[in-house]
Amino acid sequence: MTSPESRRNRAQPINISLRRNDAGTLLGAIAWVMGALQIMKDRGHAEQDEEFHDLHDAIVPALERLVSQINMAREESRTEPQFEAAVDAAYTEVREAFETWIQLTALDTLSAAVAQRLGPDGRPEEPEAPHPEV
Repeated sequence: MTSPESRRNRAQPINISLRRNDAGTLLGAIAWVMGALQIMKDRGHAEQDEEFHDLHDAIVPALERLVSQINMAREESRTEPQFEAAVDAAYTEVREAFETWIQLTALDTLSAAVAQRLGPDGRPEEPEAPHPEV
């Protein structure tokens, strides 16, 4: 016999029914988050900051499980190819939005980096001359 505590601690599944285009949108949103986490991980490596790497490693396995569960459900309910096209189309729409977001944030990052190097007049600042030793 199981104790009330162990019954309470067991994960209770949540059943959800998604239309095919909603499944594609959900997969795209998960891919977006996973892509952002990968970018953060890579940036953390470049800056020797393991915080982003740890964040990636903590979240991505759960997202991969979700993708696997959605794909298993999709395989089990596979019907005619034209219906599966709705999943792919919705996924592609979100993926393309993510690619646009990457370009936008890359431009923002570049603009911020350039602005830091420019003086108030918009021209590159001259490096300070070394101070003569006294």
